[in-house]
Amino acid sequence: MESNRLTVQADGLPEVLRVYRRTGMLYSRVSTEKTSSLESVLAEGGYTYFGRAFERLLKSRGLNQSSFAEECRRRGFEVGRLGKRRAVGQRSVSDWMHGKTACPKELPVYADAILGFSEEEWAEFGVAYAYGQTVSEEDFEDILQFRKFYSSRLSSERSSEGSPKG
Repeated sequence: MESNRLTVQADGLPEVLRVYRRTGMLYSRVSTEKTSSLESVLAEGGYTYFGRAFERLLKSRGLNQSSFAEECRRRGFEVGRLGKRRAVGQRSVSDWMHGKTACPKELPVYADAILGFSEEEWAEFGVAYAYGQTVSEEDFEDILQFRKFYSSRLSSERSSEGSPKG
């Protein structure tokens, strides 16, 4: 019978896999509680990585959750399915930033229209939106460090494979 084991030989990798496992990126936990395991991790009022990135961008423009929601309403921006569209409220923005609910697909376009992102800010927001909605800021930073570690490891392995043996 074949085992579903992952054998890893890179230094530091088990710690990163623990972070992935803790944040639910390698498996999903079955919870009988009303709140998800992520919500309990962030229950102390913590933002997800997305929430922190969005907060920084809002503050850089002198805005907060309420003023962003108000600007969305002023411009007629709505979220939800066809036939169930609704105005953006401060509570929704807060829930997105805390990871309680997923951000609507319209949010990046609305945020860019209101905040006028630079190219760098657009990339930062995009990464946070795509990958940081269900991960705490601390765990996401660990994942970014893992990416840097793993990329440099692959680069050094490729370099050593290409050099003549002698």
